[in-house]
Amino acid sequence: MDGHSADDRLRKLAKASPNFGRLYGYQPLLAIYGSQAELTVLTNPNAAYVSAGQFGEVLAEEFVTRTGTRVEGTSQFDRLNALTRAGVLVGWSRDAFDKLRRGRNDAAHNHLFDTTKALEALKLCWQLGDLFDRAMGGTRTVGAFVPPTLPTDVQSADPEEITELQEALEGHRRALAESRVKLSETSDRLEAARRAREEAEALIASAERTKTAYAEQIEELRTQVSELRTAHQQQYDRERVQPRKVASAARDAIVERAQRPAPLNEVQARKKIDAMLSKAGWLIQAKADANPLAGRGVAIEEFTLATGRADYVLYVDGKIVGVIEAKREGTRLAGALAQNERYAAGVLKEHAMAVWRREGPGSTTSVLASTSRSSSARSLVPTWTISWRRTAPVSPRCPASSPRTRTARSGSSATRT
Repeated sequence: MDGHSADDRLRKLAKASPNFGRLYGYQPLLAIYGSQAELTVLTNPNAAYVSAGQFGEVLAEEFVTRTGTRVEGTSQFDRLNALTRAGVLVGWSRDAFDKLRRGRNDAAHNHLFDTTKALEALKLCWQLGDLFDRAMGGTRTVGAFVPPTLPTDVQSADPEEITELQEALEGHRRALAESRVKLSETSDRLEAARRAREEAEALIASAERTKTAYAEQIEELRTQVSELRTAHQQQYDRERVQPRKVASAARDAIVERAQRPAPLNEVQARKKIDAMLSKAGWLIQAKADANPLAGRGVAIEEFTLATGRADYVLYVDGKIVGVIEAKREGTRLAGALAQNERYAAGVLKEHAMAVWRREGPGSTTSVLASTSRSSSARSLVPTWTISWRRTAPVSPRCPASSPRTRTARSGSSATRT
């Protein structure tokens, strides 16, 4: 088979990985090494450690060259130190790179058999790849690690290790399913969870098919992978000594994006909103257990209105004062505001007497709040849109009762707009 067709095979196989395929466009070796770690993680953990370490090395080199960072020294430790000084790596990301570096060293000198730790290394590769995609591409797509399926022939291994591995895989499957939950598409949380589990299982099954195809051809493609690595190393060695020119604004943007936390999925966002509401003094209740008089400020979840279903309806002293709609990060706020205005005007007849005040044109203002520290409207995570009655009296006893429009960010004081 000629080289061109083999290149096409390698590209197709590497890009098919649900965990690493998207990195192919940045650097093919990232998708290739990530896919190789996936392939061997449960059957040959030592080989998976090596592939994960290679992934970490190439990823660090890509960070160095794309930020124009000068590195004194040729080791992975030198690269990581330089990226840390530049602010690209902080906290968990530096720790993750170090774990991959140490894991590869251990695999090279002390043959490793711990499958659960190899799985952890694979998950770290996914997390760092996701970080790289967000830092370089500015993407804020909510994703999750797609775990492998435990092969039947692993059952001959140590029973305690099998149990530990099964628990780890089950935890990853739950996290994947949670990331697929779309509460905004159905009023039934159980139905949303069921759909999410089905999507997660389909992704896992697809990943297994991809691994099977990769395993059948990987030996034939090893020479090409080696050639790609040699070419990449030569390019990196040149740019390490003489970094490419990167505009300071572009470099600062990469650093800022690399330091931002990953976006929250809808379940995580709801938990964050619940915590923020509780901290602000609201009592949170499920619709089935609704008691608007249980406290001065009560937030009732999944509240049905004539114009739709609000994520939360807010009561103060038994009167409806507003609604909250949780949106995925990146949702245009104009649409969210319009939706909330419809909700605010759509209280069902049986709840109409509970509305604080209804009279007057233009009787609502809005409050936007976020768990993100960024001031960019597109980066609000999660986005709250709260519609207040402009005519509602301000009471220092009512939680967050000011009718003024304002934007609040987690970890900082509210700022009026």
